[in-house]
Amino acid sequence: MVVVTAPGDHAGAAADAAVTATAGCPLVVRTADCPPVVLLGERSVGVVHAGWRGLRGGVVEQAVAALVDLGDPPRVAHIGPCIRVECYEFVGPERHEMAALYGSAVLGSTATGTPGLDLTAAVIAALHTAGVAQVEDTSGCTACDPRWYSHRKNGDAERMATMAWLEEA
Repeated sequence: MVVVTAPGDHAGAAADAAVTATAGCPLVVRTADCPPVVLLGERSVGVVHAGWRGLRGGVVEQAVAALVDLGDPPRVAHIGPCIRVECYEFVGPERHEMAALYGSAVLGSTATGTPGLDLTAAVIAALHTAGVAQVEDTSGCTACDPRWYSHRKNGDAERMATMAWLEEA
């Protein structure tokens, strides 16, 4: 998680989230199947790569808290294209760790009936816990929609970039 305070600050940093309240600072996260999240305040913005490991580590909540610390809590969050529960087989103890953190709504089944993890439900729960009430989720499944890259379904090495910035006033 990085807080960007000037253009070029933390450029190329390996982080699952970046936030800023400074105009002219583009923020980018790259994803394939993990949910990208854009956080929008009145005078601030953030981007989050919200995979299950990051969610388990509180990356969404940390990004929201960083915007609060900048004096401008996010009023809306947008979730981008990501793998959906019907295509995301997920087994192991981490599945129940995620349910303990974000509730049983994150537990689901794939289209073939195997255990799945609903990353979108986990992101929404994390956002609500962090105080973001308005969440927009209008994108599709990376594994079902050929417009998006999917490492899990196709083994794609390519990634999508989610970018946000504040324009100069």
